[in-house]
Amino acid sequence: MTEPTRAEAKGAGFRSVTAVLREMLGPDAFAMVAARLSPATMALIKVPPLPVQWIACQCYAELIPTALQHGFAGDEARLVEMGRRAFLHDLKTLYRLFIKLMSPHWVIARASSLWLTYNRNNGALRARPLGDLGCEVAYEKVRMVYPGFWSYQRGCLLAAVQATGFPKATVVLTRGGGDSGDALFQVDWS
Repeated sequence: MTEPTRAEAKGAGFRSVTAVLREMLGPDAFAMVAARLSPATMALIKVPPLPVQWIACQCYAELIPTALQHGFAGDEARLVEMGRRAFLHDLKTLYRLFIKLMSPHWVIARASSLWLTYNRNNGALRARPLGDLGCEVAYEKVRMVYPGFWSYQRGCLLAAVQATGFPKATVVLTRGGGDSGDALFQVDWS
């Protein structure tokens, strides 16, 4: 029997997550969180992966719940903020200027299609407009789900819409989430 292919993500996201986590926690709290990680994940923090390098999603599955429990004292709102900031950190200055010219529908649809560029063997995203001022985003068959995953994703979706110039956007998990690999978010920017 063959082992299933592991879920992987590009190193760029991991670099952004660790940079934002360092910023949010400060050096002492970040060091305390990092000390709880496996040698493999710690090695990626000490020597960050190349942005285009594929790394095991298991590293996220270790870092994000550890940050949630030991860095944020279980406060999921801080994890949403971490996801929001990490998404924005990933956007280069030129992209930020370009995105401000695009509609939230376009940005969410593009982000959904980019999921497969930055993730492999870890499900898919699909976006569907809900009128002029909203959409729903479906995550399907995500294999690597862990505590805090959906809060982090909520932050990323929020950042995508806010980057288009809608600072009061809302993102609500309407179905799934938890331990499931499927989730549906409703995004509103009215």
